[in-house]
Amino acid sequence: MMSDDRSPGTEASRDDEYLHASRSRDRLVLMAGSVLWPSFLAAVAATGIFFSQIDPDELRVISFPALEIGRLAGYTIGFFMFWVVGALSSALTLTLLKRPRPGGVRREPR
Repeated sequence: MMSDDRSPGTEASRDDEYLHASRSRDRLVLMAGSVLWPSFLAAVAATGIFFSQIDPDELRVISFPALEIGRLAGYTIGFFMFWVVGALSSALTLTLLKRPRPGGVRREPR
């Protein structure tokens, strides 16, 4: 007769560890997607709007005249800059949406 003990080294324990690791990995993928995808879309829109009004070559002349940066490099740098700002914003939102853990630290009233 098989017992259903969950001691370390048993088949059930290994299954639980696998499921926990799988859930953690799934949660990490979900959080990364929740941050990176909306920030990517925001960067696409921001890049289109920003560079429809401003030429990267003219911006380079005003801000970094000593650097030789081409127009395509300016678009690329701008896109990644917008993407980082969007990712930071999405990450902050995700952080603020996390629920406190049950049994968390409570401060006693003074």
